[in-house]
Amino acid sequence: MKRFWKEATKITRALWYADERACAFCGVERGPICPSCTINYLHPELGRCRGCGKLIMSEDILCLDCGAGKGPKQLDRIVAWGHYSGGLREFIHAVKFKAQPRRLLEIARPFSNWAINQLPPVEGVVAVPMHAARLMERGFNQAEVIASMLHWELGLPIIPGVERIEPTSSQVLLSRQERLLNLKGAFIVRKPGNIKGQNMWLVDDVTTTGATLEAVAEVLRESGAHEIYGLCLAAGLEKKLVPSCE
Repeated sequence: MKRFWKEATKITRALWYADERACAFCGVERGPICPSCTINYLHPELGRCRGCGKLIMSEDILCLDCGAGKGPKQLDRIVAWGHYSGGLREFIHAVKFKAQPRRLLEIARPFSNWAINQLPPVEGVVAVPMHAARLMERGFNQAEVIASMLHWELGLPIIPGVERIEPTSSQVLLSRQERLLNLKGAFIVRKPGNIKGQNMWLVDDVTTTGATLEAVAEVLRESGAHEIYGLCLAAGLEKKLVPSCE
């Protein structure tokens, strides 16, 4: 009998509290993003490097690397919602590596609202494309899911016509220059007519050095794109903001 009432209580709670969502990152507090995770992972008090999207001090415009001329050149600006760490990193890993793209629905509204307040209005969004072999392996392109999310939340058209024609090896251990070399010739615009004269948000899940966004932006520029803004869920943290281990 005790077990029966326990199960009945769980069902009743599910019915009454169906609209109450847990935080997408910690899964404990109320969502979509609880105050603690907002502070710990989204860092609204920090600025974003206009060159590569890295989280920096709010009074700065560029990080040290981009200030020294080592950042992307083809994008008008890059912004990232939060820092690639902790709960936000685990959330992205669950989406990509545990085949849970539907979890992006949990953050659709807050991420879209943040994006529309950060970037100028544009004609549409472009997702960083995935090579066909990788797409077949994973089953979905997380950047395309994010672009679809922005389409449904903000009504922005998805601009097609960009493809990844070369598979590339992992870039995790590569420098920015090595990443750019690794990506050389990897992307192509099949339908330049979709791109010419357009302003767009170029969407990906994570940016570190900005090399992937730069490589896609380069072919978009060659096809006549006007303004290109990079938009990602997460980015790195400026070196001088990383807590010392000493």
